[in-house]
Amino acid sequence: MTNHRVPEARALLNTAFGAYLLATSVHAATKKANRPLPWPSAFLVLPLVLPTDTRKDLPTQAVYSMSAWLTEHPQHQAAFAPRAAALTDYTRASLRTAVRHHALEVTAAGLHCPRPPKAASQAPNEEVADCARRAGLVGRWLAVVEPALAFNLLGVRP
Repeated sequence: MTNHRVPEARALLNTAFGAYLLATSVHAATKKANRPLPWPSAFLVLPLVLPTDTRKDLPTQAVYSMSAWLTEHPQHQAAFAPRAAALTDYTRASLRTAVRHHALEVTAAGLHCPRPPKAASQAPNEEVADCARRAGLVGRWLAVVEPALAFNLLGVRP
């Protein structure tokens, strides 16, 4: 099967890159909450981080809560459900890649990052670094919001 995606889309939808973003998010979440991230929350990370329009509107620091940010950016809440559905298989594949390469561990309590991922400032280009920084922010948000509430805020069901 031939992949007809443009090179930028192929790069962003590379499962190794998705695994890196998920590990970055899980690491930030577990560091903030001192507990594993519930695995359903992982399906919220990539649809918030990968689309350029959403990523550019995410705050650079966790000064806003997820609910406050969504109140100020209702267009992202409206666009989230179809994006999440479109990225579900990619998220699954990225999770498998992360587990296979020991970037994430699945425990009874949720996802755990056994070692810190490479820092965003060391990423090979600015877009990669920006995605990683925003994945960390989303992880910190998800650390303090119950998964059911996060899904509800974003207008999707787990």
